Amino acid sequence: MRFRHYATQATRRITRRYAFLRYLSILTTLLTCVWFYALYSSERSTFQSHIQACNWDKWEEWPHHARPHHLVFVADPQLVDPHTYPGRPWPLSSLTETYTDLYMTRNFRLINEKLDPDSVVFLGDLFDGGREWATSRARKLTRSQRDILIKLGVIKEGEEEGQKVARGLDGPEKGAAESSQGKSINKRSLDSYYYAKSHPHSRIITKEEHNIWPRDGKTDLREFVHGEDGRWSSYGDKQWNSEFERFGRIFFAPEQLYPNSDRNLVPAENEATDAVSVENGANYVNWQQYAVGGRHRQVKTSLPGNHDLGFGAGVQMPVRDRFQSHFGDTNSVYVIGNHTFVGIDAPSLSAFDEYVLGDGEMSEERRINFQHLWKPADEFLDDLSSIAPKVVADTLNAYYPGEHEAEGYWHEVSNPKDMTHQPTLGAKAKRKPKLPVILLSHIPLFRNPDVDCGKSREKGRSIPIHRGYQYQNVLTPTLTGRITKKVSEAGDIIHAFSGDDHDYCDITHRFNVGRWNEETNKEQVIMQTAREITVKSFSWAMGVRRPGFQLVSLWNPVDEMGNTVGTPLPTIQSHLCLLPDQLSIFINYAILLGWTLLILLIRAVVIGIRNKPSVDDEEVESEFGRKLSLPRYQSRSSSKESGRANGYVSPNKSQQNETQGRQRASSTSTSTTSINNNNLSVQRSYSSRTRSVSPAVGSAGMNYNFNTSSQVLPNLQDKSRPLIEKAGFYPELRWQDPDDSDEESHVGEDQDSQAKWKKRKRTTSRARRTFNEFVISVAFVAVPCGLFYSFLIKNG
Repeated sequence: MRFRHYATQATRRITRRYAFLRYLSILTTLLTCVWFYALYSSERSTFQSHIQACNWDKWEEWPHHARPHHLVFVADPQLVDPHTYPGRPWPLSSLTETYTDLYMTRNFRLINEKLDPDSVVFLGDLFDGGREWATSRARKLTRSQRDILIKLGVIKEGEEEGQKVARGLDGPEKGAAESSQGKSINKRSLDSYYYAKSHPHSRIITKEEHNIWPRDGKTDLREFVHGEDGRWSSYGDKQWNSEFERFGRIFFAPEQLYPNSDRNLVPAENEATDAVSVENGANYVNWQQYAVGGRHRQVKTSLPGNHDLGFGAGVQMPVRDRFQSHFGDTNSVYVIGNHTFVGIDAPSLSAFDEYVLGDGEMSEERRINFQHLWKPADEFLDDLSSIAPKVVADTLNAYYPGEHEAEGYWHEVSNPKDMTHQPTLGAKAKRKPKLPVILLSHIPLFRNPDVDCGKSREKGRSIPIHRGYQYQNVLTPTLTGRITKKVSEAGDIIHAFSGDDHDYCDITHRFNVGRWNEETNKEQVIMQTAREITVKSFSWAMGVRRPGFQLVSLWNPVDEMGNTVGTPLPTIQSHLCLLPDQLSIFINYAILLGWTLLILLIRAVVIGIRNKPSVDDEEVESEFGRKLSLPRYQSRSSSKESGRANGYVSPNKSQQNETQGRQRASSTSTSTTSINNNNLSVQRSYSSRTRSVSPAVGSAGMNYNFNTSSQVLPNLQDKSRPLIEKAGFYPELRWQDPDDSDEESHVGEDQDSQAKWKKRKRTTSRARRTFNEFVISVAFVAVPCGLFYSFLIKNG
């Protein structure tokens, strides 16, 4: 009981000092706690639980002594920009951009923190409108710069930099050029023969040659052409650079890649710690580590998508050059986890063979016209049989030093075209090493439109074959066969990963590849199978409710030639990891908000109907209601000319008014003409407010006698009388009038006008009281929850 009393008094003191706390209630406090739990669960626990559910040890099935390489595939982040939702107004567009960035930032950091992968590979479509943002042009050369280039033989005297260049007119190109004379100008046809100066065997075309080439009004291949009828012409290279900075903050920042440590990006050192490979025959095994500790995490972002470059004939060379200058070569080969990864620039290579709107198939003439787009990727595939073994040899040489020495040449001046002899320094005539090949393509390989993609797909059963502006759902059968055949020369394709579709698809391809038989010295065709997984989009704004990423575990101990030892096939395991449904989180917030408003509205209506006094009324009561107050009216008896009262008497108890009870008075006076009146008469002069009446002491005791009063005050020392009769003889209480006017100004007024000192508050209507209670209760729930939500958003 004492604690309850103390708590009650403390609460009253606090609410008296902070008046707004009087609006707190159990219901608003409970709703605030519910919102705190919902916010923390949706913004923290949900994301962490989804990532932790994909932990490696929950689905890997390697031997207990295995130390696999952990890889994460991220597909189609497609940073939201003005191109994503062109009809969405502000601020909805800005909120979409902010929340998609926040979603990917939080998930990518948790991936590196909870799963700690060794490598991260992106499967294209890094941006959404990257192909639509104009490129910047280089400034013209000064006279001194031009003289230097002329001396170096880069340009000729009288030649302008940036002029169109092309190959010599020979073969099918010459025929196509001659057939174009006198014909109508075909859009983009001039691009088919123009190459950059950096292209080998290129030369400056003459004026006569320029006149016979089909033209479309463009100056050269380096000029950017706005798509969609110039809809995005107001966006330029500045927009692309800002999106590149956004991409870096999400995926390249040290706090994102290495959230568990504060280490800096310092040069790496080699550490020999892989005991498994040593047991399998390796003489020396090492990997790269940061000098401050921890394994190096590789990040590959060079694979382009159709939203980065365009598709097929829509790819523009300045856009592709800009992408390569920031992310690397669009065609690449590298080794991760003792597997050869081959990345293909599928959007550019599709210019070789694509579904043409209206025509259906790709004509040979059109293929020639756009060979400046598909030729680099095709040449990469042709050279893959020699490029891949070199990359594999460099990797194996780190495990087995001296087994694969680098090829060298004699120090002599020679023409590369005339070189027919083989290298003589450190060359060994033996079979080229090979590792299992993993094919990477942003656009999925061709498959029948009715092939089932598996249960993990959200929309439909398969990937439809569609073609539209700057996109094509799958590669053509011709291009798919061309890619698989050439990539197989670098090694057996055991797996393929793609993106673009935004949804999950898991199928198995069967295709024919050629193998060179050393016994018969002939190429034989064999059937090969490869599994392809189309990875989900990493962003929640790409049409899928459950975004995701792909986990890949690689373990392939090898010998000096790349042959797998010590473990049975397959050497790769994959697992789909789903991310939270951000749209469902927003829907849950909306539902909880609706219930909160409904509950608070019902509470406000109940309080308004109960006629509960408002806080303002309680304030008036607390300030004035507890102070001494007595009703006043003008005395019926005549007073003296001095304005003084006849005297102060105490009420007597008579036989006639015993049934009326005792009457209390404090500093009151009763005249002789109003003794029988049941009301107390109060009449005070100015002097009575400033000083007390001097008593007269008689011989019979301390009786106070007033001049003409027949009433005498009882003796203060007389203890025989009840205490109630002595109430009027205590020291005079100070008169507390709510207004500042003098008491004398009220003398002579009627009773109704003298009641104005009570300061009555205007009664608030029920509707107004209900509205005020609803607004205040909503504010008491919204303010702390909003601050807590802002903290969660700001801190990721």
